[in-house]
Amino acid sequence: MKAIRRTAGALAAALALALPTTATAGASTLEQKTYVWRGYLSAGECTMAPGTTWTLYSDGTARLDARVSSLGDEDAWLMWAHLKDAGGALLGDIRVYGSTSTKFVKNLHDRRTYRWIAKGQFDPDLFDLVKRMSLSKHC
Repeated sequence: MKAIRRTAGALAAALALALPTTATAGASTLEQKTYVWRGYLSAGECTMAPGTTWTLYSDGTARLDARVSSLGDEDAWLMWAHLKDAGGALLGDIRVYGSTSTKFVKNLHDRRTYRWIAKGQFDPDLFDLVKRMSLSKHC
């Protein structure tokens, strides 16, 4: 009976070593910081609703979750997300994921409200320094 237990334990250990680590498992260990805007943001005829959230991850990725709308048709919400230190000094801007552009764009039509999910990236060396965020916007 002891031999069977030892063999089963050795087999389980060998299988555990052979299995690859998934991105999901690695992602769960990332540190994150979340910034939530409590009020409405507006520019021209465009509005971003309260609850707009930027989540920053220690690997240098970022995620936007927002609701945007416009009173007009054929508008676009343009936004730049600024990372700042504790004293308010600019550290850098979030870039559109896979791009060098720092301008996030959401086209708006027909007076509808849109859920806007976007991915961004920033220098991961800045993660520990980021204590504040601000947004520049245009419609």
